[in-house]
Amino acid sequence: MLRVLQATTFRSLRHRHYRRYFTGQIVSFVGTWMQSAALMWLMYDRTHDPRWPSWLIVAQIGPTILLGPWGGALADRNPKRQLVFTTQSAFLLNAIALTAVVATGLALPAVVLVLVAINGVIQAVDLPARLAFVPDLVPKEDLINAVGLNSLVFNGARMLGPALAGVCFILANAAQPWLPADANPVTVGATACFAANALSFVAVLRALWGIPEPPQHDPTQRGSMWDGFRYLRGHPALGGLVGLTFFVCIFGWPVISVLPAYTRLRLGLKEDAYSLLLSALGAGALLAALATATFGNVRRRTTFLLLGVVCTALALFGLGVAADALSAGVCCTATGFGLILYLSTGQSVLQLAVPDAMRGRVMAWWAMTLSASAPLGHLLVGQMIATLNEVGWVLWGMAAGVATAATGLAVLLALRKPS
Repeated sequence: MLRVLQATTFRSLRHRHYRRYFTGQIVSFVGTWMQSAALMWLMYDRTHDPRWPSWLIVAQIGPTILLGPWGGALADRNPKRQLVFTTQSAFLLNAIALTAVVATGLALPAVVLVLVAINGVIQAVDLPARLAFVPDLVPKEDLINAVGLNSLVFNGARMLGPALAGVCFILANAAQPWLPADANPVTVGATACFAANALSFVAVLRALWGIPEPPQHDPTQRGSMWDGFRYLRGHPALGGLVGLTFFVCIFGWPVISVLPAYTRLRLGLKEDAYSLLLSALGAGALLAALATATFGNVRRRTTFLLLGVVCTALALFGLGVAADALSAGVCCTATGFGLILYLSTGQSVLQLAVPDAMRGRVMAWWAMTLSASAPLGHLLVGQMIATLNEVGWVLWGMAAGVATAATGLAVLLALRKPS
């Protein structure tokens, strides 16, 4: 069994430098998801405003919309390993600052929002660089598998990170009799999560330190930062795939910012149940990443794309119907599975189609598409929940949006397969 897994699911780990990078990312992403889950619950607990999780997400990924082309151009023009090392170091410093302001009681909502926005600026450079860096660590025949394993790491952390955040909150609540009288257990638990995230960046920095710099491309082929957009415009099938991804994400990913209000308003539960629902979302995403890494190939990409969006639409509808934690967890798992099956397959389609010298700029537009969908989707969902004080109808509307995108994808694939 182990040999089968080594030859299929984990075959990219045969390559030493990718294996180092993979290992470092595991620890780093777990810390990132611990921080994300703790931050959303901390701000919701302090403000009791369902819009705050949405605002935090917008602050985190909004800068990628504005700075994405610039970040992609940096990835193509500069040594990728050095660029990723620099951005990961900046993430470390930001996590230390967040830990300090929360621990010292200075974490006013506006201060936290500024720190999250700074984190978003760093991500605008880091994400295209990381996407462009992976193909330099494995041969082309293992690229789909490497993309799947990256998704596996990210979504395994999406499952484990919130669960660990929940453990921190539970321990903080249990320790309340021994805490100072004015100590808030939610603040104590969140501070522990932020400190763990800061420490997690040490692992990825250590891994990057041991990887040699990949060879640079011919400088005469670098072009402008808008060449990625021109490339997608000149390849309508790929451009159409990126455009439909915008709609899948605008209606699908806001489920993350729905969950705090869903947990409290629909289920009548607390932060431990919220963490478990986030972990269920991550578990589904993890299963999808495993499926992509094990079974993903050029022949199956059409099936995986369609299966992903259909599964997402049905799961969101089911979540709107669910009234207990078990059924809600099942629907969260199916939602995570569908979204990641679609997104990891779509990303691998682009990675294989794009020339090496253009990869950073084209993948920056992929990252911008994912990021641009978030402010619209998350803000709209947060406002709708605040207005209606109800999450069921909001989830059904999200399901209808994803179903519409699925119809568009079916038409696109019928006319011309992505290449």
